[in-house]
Amino acid sequence: MIAAISEGGSGYGLMNYLVGPGRANEHENAHLVAGSDVIMRRWGAWDELSPAQGYEIARFVDQFMTETGVKPTGSRRAFNRDSNKREVIKEQVPCHIWHCSLSLKPEEAAQGDERWRMIANDFMDEMGFTGKDGKAPCRWVAVHHGASKAGGDHIHIMANIVREDGTRWNRWQDQPRAMRAANRIEHKYGLYVVEAREHTRGARADSAADLRAANRQGHKRTNREILEQRVRAAAVASTSEHDFLIRLRELGVKALPRFAKGTQDVVVGYRVGLHAKAGQRTQWYAGGKLARDLSLPRLRSRWPDTPVSAQQAVDAWRQAWRGMPPAQVSSRAEMAARVQALDTYAQALRGIDVTDPVALSDATRDVAGLLSAHALAATDPRAIEMLTRASRTAGRACQTHQRPAPAAGASEAVSLGARLALSAVINKHADPVVLVAQALALVEALADCYIAARQARTAAEMLASSRAALEAISTPTTVSDIEQLRAEAAYQALAGTAGEVQTGHHPAAAAHTQPEESVRQRELVTAGAQTSAAASSGGQGAHGMSETQIERIRNVVALAMPAGGAPRRPAPPPPQRVTSSPDSRGQADTTQAATGSPDGGRDIERVRRIYQNALSPTPPTAPARRRATGTPEQTPPRQHDPARRQGRRQ
Repeated sequence: MIAAISEGGSGYGLMNYLVGPGRANEHENAHLVAGSDVIMRRWGAWDELSPAQGYEIARFVDQFMTETGVKPTGSRRAFNRDSNKREVIKEQVPCHIWHCSLSLKPEEAAQGDERWRMIANDFMDEMGFTGKDGKAPCRWVAVHHGASKAGGDHIHIMANIVREDGTRWNRWQDQPRAMRAANRIEHKYGLYVVEAREHTRGARADSAADLRAANRQGHKRTNREILEQRVRAAAVASTSEHDFLIRLRELGVKALPRFAKGTQDVVVGYRVGLHAKAGQRTQWYAGGKLARDLSLPRLRSRWPDTPVSAQQAVDAWRQAWRGMPPAQVSSRAEMAARVQALDTYAQALRGIDVTDPVALSDATRDVAGLLSAHALAATDPRAIEMLTRASRTAGRACQTHQRPAPAAGASEAVSLGARLALSAVINKHADPVVLVAQALALVEALADCYIAARQARTAAEMLASSRAALEAISTPTTVSDIEQLRAEAAYQALAGTAGEVQTGHHPAAAAHTQPEESVRQRELVTAGAQTSAAASSGGQGAHGMSETQIERIRNVVALAMPAGGAPRRPAPPPPQRVTSSPDSRGQADTTQAATGSPDGGRDIERVRRIYQNALSPTPPTAPARRRATGTPEQTPPRQHDPARRQGRRQ
């Protein structure tokens, strides 16, 4: 339930609006559901009020002010219909009318007059209007006139702040008091509980002007929403303020600094905007207006503060309009490393202190930024929509009103993963689908933290959006393979056959492998060679897979396990590679006998195909054929094409 408060100086004007047709003819059967006793005895039984009756009700509400001669004046809060926000009028104007609307979500059922009567009475008791606190009461009424334009059931409360004895009701901190009262009412009457209010969170919303501009341009998303996604992705992928500005430039975001008064080298804020068409003006937004965690002070708390980095940041702000060099495009080997790093980060994420709001907010911020980066890198419209929704769901949960402790920097794994995803915005041939899936797996770990923190509704929203995004980013081949893996629970078989495959050959073929070849392959893997080089090196058997590939298989299978199923089995430490000695052959034979799974080879082959589809820059045209000896076919060397290289530079 949302309590929206404003003030005014005319009870007659407000009642005329409440009992009238409304601005969009949405008002129906306006009548009283609660109020002061003298007013309810006279007009409480009417099914529909007329404008004349509304005028009389307003006169009764103002009776104490009229009799005592107390007429409060001062600044007041008023609703600006153009900006769809409540603004403060800083003038000495009449402010004796207190107006509050109590609104429910459109998905909630209508409450009925009797239930609204109890809710309104409890709310006004909590706010101190009825005299339950021992003070003189104020006159007030609650009007119900049907659902809003959005479809949510609601009531309007109008009260005069002058009490019966001529004293004034204290409006200090009335909005926080109203939020606390609404929270207690939600629990008491079984209404939808706004968890963000309980944990002092709150996300920025699009204004009416932004929504109208998006409708005029035919866009589904407002400029503010697009900028929030891009700035969040750039922030989590950056390691410094200078790096942040470069990534904003790459994502098509214009940025301008806000210098301290009287200086040209002290940046205290920034504003961003999208590139406008010729003849149109750029709509600028301050970073803190996009989201609370995107203000410059909170962004700076993520990065190290040194004199060198500060000077680089100032130089970058001054050169914001001159263009900056593009970021480097990451390789497939880097993506595989990021997948493993994110898996490690997911395990660490489950160990954070859920009672620490700062730690929980920082972790949510990192995951939201990572998902935003992948949403920008996606090419499929459905995947873009679902990843954007998942990032916004997490982004709403990380915006705390206050920061009781300094923010921690983003995890290195998250920053590198977001950096790789943003490189796909430039390199359109990249397809880091496995990295996206691993990023979505972080949401499950984050949801576990919110469940432990007794925020189950927030966790459910995160899980629903992330699972929808996971379905959207998967290719048909990947979806069918992952569903089959989930059904068969192949992790056990893969773990059992790991010893056989990690030696680089079948037990039957182990005797034919030379020790020198095995040592050479181990040196390649240790040196961090690319996956393609490791797969094509000698000493590998029918599966043609290295230790790194087997480790990736474990990650994918663990990711494919159902969220509510058996707990994920931790990946065993990588065994030592052995040579083709008699002891090693006996060990391999023992491993195969202990497995007892004839389908282990097919499971490994199926997961390997998933990784081929995910890690290759273009979809594979056909599965690689293997020779009778189990050695993969050699790929012909790439021909050097100077003309193609020159075209790519241009």
